[in-house]
Formats: sequence, C-alpha cells, structure tokens
Amino acid sequence: MTVLNLALVALAQAQNPVAVADTVPPASAIESPYTIRSGALQLSGTLTLPRGVTRPVPVAVIIAGSGPTDRNGNSVMGIRPNSYAQLGWRLAERGIATLRYDKRVLPGTSGSVDIAHLTLEDFAADARAAAESLAHDARFSQVVLLGHSEGSALAFIAARSGKPVAGVVSVAGLGRSLGIVMREQLARQFDSATLVRYDTAMAQYLRGERPADVPPQLAALFVPINQNFMKSLASFDPVAAIKQVRQPVLIVQGGRDIQITVADAERLHAAKPDASLVVVPLANHVLKQATDTTLAAQLPTYQNPTMPIMPEVVSAIAEWILKPGR
Repeated sequence: MTVLNLALVALAQAQNPVAVADTVPPASAIESPYTIRSGALQLSGTLTLPRGVTRPVPVAVIIAGSGPTDRNGNSVMGIRPNSYAQLGWRLAERGIATLRYDKRVLPGTSGSVDIAHLTLEDFAADARAAAESLAHDARFSQVVLLGHSEGSALAFIAARSGKPVAGVVSVAGLGRSLGIVMREQLARQFDSATLVRYDTAMAQYLRGERPADVPPQLAALFVPINQNFMKSLASFDPVAAIKQVRQPVLIVQGGRDIQITVADAERLHAAKPDASLVVVPLANHVLKQATDTTLAAQLPTYQNPTMPIMPEVVSAIAEWILKPGR
C-alpha cells in the first residue's frame, strides 16, 4: 500500500464508515462465478460476458492494485470506487469479456497462504493461471492481461512467459521504483525530520531488520508480516520488466492521478517504444474524473461506487483490444 493510499484510507475512515459497494451489473452483461486454480490455491472471481454474443470474444483478466483491494476495486479499509466492476461492465458493452478476481490472502481464497513469504512472483502466478485457464475456453478468442497500479507489475511478470497472453494493458502502472515514488509522495506530506526517520526505518526494514524508530503515522508501511513482500516490491524494476514483454502493450494513464504520474507512463513508453500510450487528462487513479489534484477533492471519487469511470479510459482499452493485428 502506497503512502497516498494510507492517506486516503485515513480520510475515508474519518468521514464515512465502511459500507457495501453497489455491484449490480447492467442488463448488457452476464456475470457468473469463476474459480482460478493456481497451484494448491483456488481464487474466487467473477466472469463477465457480453450478452447475446454468438462467437468467441476477447477476454481481459483484470488484476487488482495494492493492499486489500478486491475484484471490484474496493477495500474493507473504506475505499470503494467500484472501478474494476464498472470497467468489466463497460467492456462487456463493447463486446469484450473480463475476469476479475480476489487476490490470494483475501477471503475468497481456498487453501493455505504463507503471507510472511509472499512475493510479487506469487501474485503474478495467479494472473498467469487465470490466463491459462481462460485460454482453454472456446468462448474466448484471445486473452489479455489488464493490470491496474500494482497489478501492472504483475501483468508484466505474468506475460513474460509468452502465450497464451496475447497482450498487456498497463493502467496507472509504476514506471519508476516503488522507493522513489513513495519518497516523492512523502515529501509532499511530511516535514524533513519525518522523512529522515522514514529513510532510516525503510532501509532497516528492507534489510530484513526491525526498524528502531518508525513515524507513527507511517506504521502501516512497516508491518512485519509484509516485510518479504515489500522487499520484493521495492526491488521490482518496471522499466526492465516491460522490456521483457514480447506481446503488444497499451499504457493508460490519468493526468490527474495523485498516486502514479504521467512521468511514470512516459518512462514505460520510452522503455518499450512500440507500446501504445494514452493519457486521459482528467482521469485520476481510480479512473474517474477529478476536479483537481488534492486528496480532499479526490476522496469522493474513491468512495462513491456509482460515480462512473471515465468513458475515455474504456474507449482506449476497448479500441486497443479490438484493433485487428494490434
């Protein structure tokens, strides 16, 4: 979970209690439960099909971002934009199927998960398993991985083995190391003394040590059981990862995203010049229209499950997936 995620969660919990998000699909989409088998685990998902299709259609695996974000893009910590569910519904209207799923460790997981030893590779293996399962289903013409935020990193890792993944869509994906992005976010929120304490604590944490002096407001970043995963994430190089992807890639970035910047998208594009890059100027991190780039102003977009995601985001993704030959 990034620093800005923590700030948004704090604001959300202070202003509004956790509520159930509206996840009722439109008439244009048919939804059914779907189980992903990844090694010894079974992950619960939702398969969304366009209503009335009579031929194989493309299917996109929607890979969730950081923290306890569920298949719909919502979190028990008070964040509930419902962005992934909406994306699945809007793509169904364009004739594209989607599979969105709850990542391992969330309640939909069946099987034992050793949280203390998890890495990015484990979560990427689940996305890969989803793609391989869908590739054997005659209802689908091709499988695309669609990763949002941290899910972008997982999509790059899962795609590097090649088929059956036919393409990758990176939405609001890191283009720089996590450490640089987190430090940038912190510098906008805290004084120099807090930053010095953070730098020392994070260095200790990533070495596998127990930090001696953690700023209380950042304690959630230093949970002992997440130490191995955090080390894995901190060492991930998105530029190197996208270079390893041989399939076509689409990079989508919101211009008013206060978690990941256009500079990140441009770095990814520079690393893979044959990728397509689409910047949606008014979109924020949860793919909704934002009036400005302050936390307070954007919070309602993170909390309202019925506020629509921007159609420009949907159009960019749908047109790219449906483009012949890509």
